[in-house]
Amino acid sequence: TRFVHGEDGLSEALRATEALRPGSETKLDWKTIEGIAEDVPSCSLAYDDVLNQSLVDLSVSSGLFDSKSAARRLLKQGGLYLNNSRVDSENKKIEAADIVDGKVLLLSAGKKNKVLVRIA
Repeated sequence: TRFVHGEDGLSEALRATEALRPGSETKLDWKTIEGIAEDVPSCSLAYDDVLNQSLVDLSVSSGLFDSKSAARRLLKQGGLYLNNSRVDSENKKIEAADIVDGKVLLLSAGKKNKVLVRIA
């Protein structure tokens, strides 16, 4: 990465990699998410369809899970993340504060399965 993109490209790639790690302390912002957007599956949903929707329902409608039962199972095992923060409550609803810069959400199922929800 350093050879092709230089020092700035390397540091940006490292920051994006850190941001993708569930449980990461890296503060997600629009610029960081924009840097990882090409590497993560994404979907676009209307703001009104996302706000106050349960995280379990959003995990299915975004394509992260095939069923609500699969989402609940992983949530109970501690493997469901919203913007890199572990979600412990099955009753978690999406709030305006959860939407990064009013534009996106990052959902993660374990370490490798992720989806970026773009707010239209």
